[in-house]
Amino acid sequence: MSSEASTTDDTASQPAHAPGAALRWTAVGVFVLSCVLNYLDRQVLGMMLVIWHRTPPFPFTDQDYGLLISAFSLAYALSAPLMGWFLDRVGLNRGIGYSVALWAVASFGTGTAHGVGELILWRCLLGVAEASGISAVGKMVALYLLPEERAVGAAMSQLGLSLGAGLAPKFADYLASNYSWRWAFYAAGAASLLWIPTWLATSRLIPAPFGSPNRRSSRGAAWQMVRDPRLWALMGANMLGMTVYSLWTNWVPRYLERMHHLAPAQIANYAGWVPVAGYFGAFLGGSLSWRLIRQGATPVESRKKVCLISAAVVVLTAAIPLAPSPLWATIGMAASFFWIASWSSNLYTLPVDLYGAGGAAFGVSALVFAFGAMQTIVSRPLGAIIEKRGFVPVCLVCALLPLAAQALLALFVREQAVPAAAPAQ
Repeated sequence: MSSEASTTDDTASQPAHAPGAALRWTAVGVFVLSCVLNYLDRQVLGMMLVIWHRTPPFPFTDQDYGLLISAFSLAYALSAPLMGWFLDRVGLNRGIGYSVALWAVASFGTGTAHGVGELILWRCLLGVAEASGISAVGKMVALYLLPEERAVGAAMSQLGLSLGAGLAPKFADYLASNYSWRWAFYAAGAASLLWIPTWLATSRLIPAPFGSPNRRSSRGAAWQMVRDPRLWALMGANMLGMTVYSLWTNWVPRYLERMHHLAPAQIANYAGWVPVAGYFGAFLGGSLSWRLIRQGATPVESRKKVCLISAAVVVLTAAIPLAPSPLWATIGMAASFFWIASWSSNLYTLPVDLYGAGGAAFGVSALVFAFGAMQTIVSRPLGAIIEKRGFVPVCLVCALLPLAAQALLALFVREQAVPAAAPAQ
């Protein structure tokens, strides 16, 4: 018997009363808009690094930027398990509604900052709120999609993240150039608030076929998952592999400025293409695992196989600093991000395969914690290395880490029958 049958309790087959596939994917699409706003709020700051270097509202350096990423990531990491538990306990709709409202407040607050200290406080609050975003997607995927569809659902969330990150450079440059840098943060916060009633209306019109978005999990579900060594292996793999993802979501504008000496308007023309490539990579990764499952592979083994292929190609990240022009550098960064997004879409689906809808949010939140912890540890030293030595050593080391992550998946993440995190009755 496959582990899918034995480790999940709510997605074995589509119930007769379920909405059709078109409606289910429509609901997924609306939910993905929260991912757009999640990364728009975050990535506006990356463009501000370049804008503030040229017209500084207050003293700000690469190391200050690294400190901000670390502060955000620490809050993000520490809050992620709590936010995942919160989503499973109160239900998807209440949990994501409160979270998006909080990150809108944090975005507004960032726009009021007058120094690095204030920025740190507001970005920490943003980290707490946005720690729910990816976990909420995992829970939504478990509630709305069949097992073979899940990685494609994760790819849809990557579309949202990519669109948000892709829009951020031009969004920030336009508002900063025509109004004030503060308006970029105000506009992002306002858009987040508008999403909340949109999703609540959608969830009423298109009910989830594999459980209620308002259903609560059992009290012992999270503790049972913490005792599973497979979850810890997934967390370790995520810390290693997602260094590449962190590099290209945070440092593309600075790369183009440092390595090719571009102005902000020129950077905006190139930088937006890198996150867009991430969507296509995530969609390819999801499609490959879908095909493998349809051919008879178990969900867990299909995800691991696609992760291995993706990690092998990401090794080419080491060659990006050799690119002779900003165009070729952008193509290289986009290709690297393409394959790490393929890797990520499958890794973040594994907790859903292993623990079902009842524990999906907490399972994914463990990976979110690992990602945030990694960024907290590496971001400020990374800023110092980039400031002193450039991107050559950074790209070389990051290129090899996803392969190291594969060793953890191969050794510890195996098909085995353990009880799912059951929802409360």
